[in-house]
Amino acid sequence: MTNRPIPMSKLFSFAGRVAIVTGSTRGIGLAVARLIGECGGRVVISSRKPEACEAVRAEFAALGHDVFAIPAHAARSEDLERLVSLTLSHFGRLDVVVANAAVNPVFDPLIEVTEETWERILKTNLLGPLRLARLALPHIAAGGGGAMVFISSVNAKFGMVGSGAYGISKAALEQMARQLAVEWGGRGIRINAVAPGTIRTDMIRELVTRPGFIDGITRATPLRRIGVADDVAAAVIFLASEAARHITGQVLTVDGGQTITRGGI
Repeated sequence: MTNRPIPMSKLFSFAGRVAIVTGSTRGIGLAVARLIGECGGRVVISSRKPEACEAVRAEFAALGHDVFAIPAHAARSEDLERLVSLTLSHFGRLDVVVANAAVNPVFDPLIEVTEETWERILKTNLLGPLRLARLALPHIAAGGGGAMVFISSVNAKFGMVGSGAYGISKAALEQMARQLAVEWGGRGIRINAVAPGTIRTDMIRELVTRPGFIDGITRATPLRRIGVADDVAAAVIFLASEAARHITGQVLTVDGGQTITRGGI
């Protein structure tokens, strides 16, 4: 790394860079993958369902993006091994990984969450990203460095009714980002996290059906709006780009100010 100024045209450019985005067939992951393509990057689409991956690949290809689709379950070692291996075989390098895939299958009190559900949440939200990091980071380092971004949640910072197991998994994920940032910074890899607040995605589809939920969140949010996937994607692009070349081990909250007010979550 030098102290030379980076031209504005290069700050957010992903030209020549290859990025894997897990859970990228809908919601935040899809928005991140689309922005990477628009910034000139070569992007790997990945989620559990092959047909969903192919649909996004075809859409991106029609827009002129350099895109490759690899179906993979974000909690399975063999799938993640294939994801990284096929990315390297197809593109010849790996520069950026966005670990977005996650689950929040229940909204029960913590002591009522079954052990099976607890294990599923931790395997997908915590062990999966660690496995992906183990597989990807050596290749990113070998290519001269790059970035990994975890998608966390404001639930990592607060006790919230119905989000106990999910919040715990995300709190641990943020500490993982800090730890990996310490361990891999010397090899030119920056590792950060983005913590969305309430965002209109499938993750909150049950909550938005509750009477008054959206109105209550909107009133308690300084910007008076519910976030959308592109709001989070823009933060991810920043952290994965050269614009954030001196930022690592941090968590960027994207919540419209939701968590700075009492009762905002």
